[in-house]
This record gives sequence, C-alpha cells and structure tokens, in this order.
Amino acid sequence: MRLRWLLLASLLAVLVLAAAACADEEDTASEVDDTDSAEADDGDDHDHDDHDHDDHDHDHDDHDHDHDDHDHGAAPEGAEEVAEPMPRLLVADATEAQASVIDLVAEESLATLDTAGPSPLLMPAEHGRHVALIHPDADAVEFVDGGTWAVDHGDHAHYYVSDPTMLDAGLDIGRPIHHSANAGQLAVFADATGTVTIVDEAPLDDGELSVAGEIDTGAAHHGGVAILDEDLVVVSGPEDGQEGGLADEVWLMHDGEQVGTYACPGLHGELAGDGWAAFACADRILAVEGHGDHGHEMVIDYPEELGDGRVGYLAGHPGSEVMIAASDDVLVVADASSGEATALELPAPAAARASVDDDGNGLVLTDDGALHLVDPEAGEVVASSEERIELDDGDDAPRLSLVGGRDRAYVPDPAEGLVHEFATNDDLRLARSIDVGGQPAGLAYLGALPR
Repeated sequence: MRLRWLLLASLLAVLVLAAAACADEEDTASEVDDTDSAEADDGDDHDHDDHDHDDHDHDHDDHDHDHDDHDHGAAPEGAEEVAEPMPRLLVADATEAQASVIDLVAEESLATLDTAGPSPLLMPAEHGRHVALIHPDADAVEFVDGGTWAVDHGDHAHYYVSDPTMLDAGLDIGRPIHHSANAGQLAVFADATGTVTIVDEAPLDDGELSVAGEIDTGAAHHGGVAILDEDLVVVSGPEDGQEGGLADEVWLMHDGEQVGTYACPGLHGELAGDGWAAFACADRILAVEGHGDHGHEMVIDYPEELGDGRVGYLAGHPGSEVMIAASDDVLVVADASSGEATALELPAPAAARASVDDDGNGLVLTDDGALHLVDPEAGEVVASSEERIELDDGDDAPRLSLVGGRDRAYVPDPAEGLVHEFATNDDLRLARSIDVGGQPAGLAYLGALPR
C-alpha cells in the first residue's frame, strides 16, 4: 500500500514539472513574438526606397491595398506627390520665341519659357516628362522638363509634379530637323553635317544632358533617324558623292557599325516602333525590323488611290504596327505586320500632319477646320467635330500640331490665341477652349502616358 502511494506521488511530481516547463516556453515565445512585433513596427518607419521590394514576404500582386497608406519614401527634392496623373500641355508660339506649360487640370499657365526661336519642332520623350524643342534655323535643340511624371511600381504608380524648367544644357548642331524618341533615347538628325546625335533620356530627370553617341553618315543631306533599341539605330544613307537633297538609302547601325543597307529613294519621314522602324520613300514605305546585329526589310506599296503622290511623314502609336499619313485628301493607313496599305478618303484636304495620340486614336485636321477621329486599326473615320477652327491658308501659315491622351485631343487656334480640347470618347465634343494667348501652334502632351 505504501509503495502504491509512493508511485502516485512520483507521478504527480513529474506532471508538475512538465507543466512548469510548458509555462516557461510560452513566456519565452511571448517575449520573442513581442520582439518581432517591435522590430516590425520600427520597420514601418523606414524608407521603401532604401530596400528591395522583392525581399518582402508578401506578393503585391496577390492583394489589393491603398498605396497611399504605406511609406514609399519622400518625394524627390523640389517635387510634390499627387494622388493621380496631372497632365500638362507645352504650347509653342508661332511668332514669339517662347513656350508655355499649361496645367490641364487647373487650366492655368505654370511657366512661360524663353526659347531659341518661334515655332520649334517638338519631340516629346518616351516617358512623357521632357520635350525637345528643335530649332532648324537657330542650329539648336533645347530640352524642357515639363514637371509631371509617374514612378511605376508594377501594381501601382506614384505621381509627382514640380515646376516646369528649361534645362541649362542643349545641343548646338547644324540645322536639326528630323528626330526620333524611343527605347529611353532621343535622336536628332542634323542636315548641315549629316550627323545624328543621340541623347539618353534618364539623366534629363536630374537636369543633365548626356550624349550617348553620334553617327556620321559622311555627307550633308536632308535625312532621318529612327531608334530601334539602345544598340540599333536606322539612319538615312546618302549615295556616294551625294551632297544635299534627300537620301536614297537606309542604313541599319549596330553599335555604330553599318550592318544593313536598304533602298529608299527620296526618303522623307520616319517612325520608330517597338523593335522596328518605317521610312516614307518616294514610291513606297520601307519597314525595317531589327534582330540583334541584323535586320529584315519589308516593302509596303502605296495604295492605288494615292496615284502618283506620296506621303512625307509617318505617325503611329508605340504599341501598334499601324501607321498613318495624309496626302491631300487621302489618308494612307499602312500595317508593318501585314505589309499592306489602304487609302481612306477624307472629307477635305488635310491642313496639318495627321497624328496618333497616346490613346491610339488617329487625329486629322482638314482645311475646312474640322477635326476627325480615325480608328487606325479599322481604317475608318469614327467621328468628326461639329465645331470649325478658322485656319490660315496663306504661305506664311503656322505649322500646327495635334496631340492628346486620356480621352482628350488638343488643337491650337493661332487666330484666337486658344487651344481647343475635344473629347475623343464622346464623338469629338468640344469640351473647352483654353485661352493661352499669343499664337499657339506647336503642342506637346506631358504627363504619365497611358501606354
């Protein structure tokens, strides 16, 4: 009997010791959890820009969250973060050496910038923040920071604004005219020397101008250039001994070396796409597709409706292989993927270069003052504005440009000092007319682009 009680007492002691050990483990675990929690709280105060988002244990794409609720780092110096894209419009004057930057949300001028001359050619950079102002007669290229941009984080973006500025540095080159912006670079062809100057886009964010390279074609001529990627550039090539005039060849350049030659008589006008480029020749359109250190060519015949005519430029959207150009009252729609071109009859002759906005819409202004919306993929006019803009048809009439994005199109009205805004998602309804003063002619759309 006594032995039985001894065994029961021993068993009870073991159970008590086991319970105490469990309690100690729980206290230790609690202390570890509290420490982890404290470290996590401290982590919420650090700047996301100082670490790699891939180190997170969660996948941003697997859940929805409000990006404004987490700390993603301070806005860049001199910039303000805003909740949504803030589009702006650069407006170049036809007679005065100045350009203004218009806030399209507040409908106010943010800056008036002195330029090297009136009516420059405008080349927006690929990401919508900067614009190159090209002055053929002043042998100069200037760069404007439009002060509105986005930083993409994959599942969301952050939007910033700052004051528009003219960069201190620019290019001093002989008669710059034709140009190309693609693959994070901007290129300008100088007719007076037959050379191409290539600028990297990224350093412009910091107000710096970085020349990535130059290509010398060997002879002065009215040429062209299209960037395929950072290693491939297509330029106009003069024939042996040619001096001046239009080029008759296209050269594919890989890391500065010529790796392809293609015939393009009377070359005038180019377009850079995603890994391909197209040039308007006197008798056809030439498309060149880049493949590393070599290229493939495709010839697109002009449609019969063009007769003996031709086009002298090409317009398109970076995400499409369809391009458009107007010649008198015919709009040529060419497809670089199929190699076919069709003709679309316009209600009146074109009064300005046709354009493709950043929503992929074709924009055509005819000399009766009407704006037309074209679906390039379908090859048809889908809307025409009821309003008419008074156009100057004289020899000294300013060169007008059409631009747009985010369901809007913009047309300058030099006679009235206005820029008209049309709703491309509502049958080209006139949404408003913005008083910018002077004689607006050249337009460039700025901001986070819907590409």
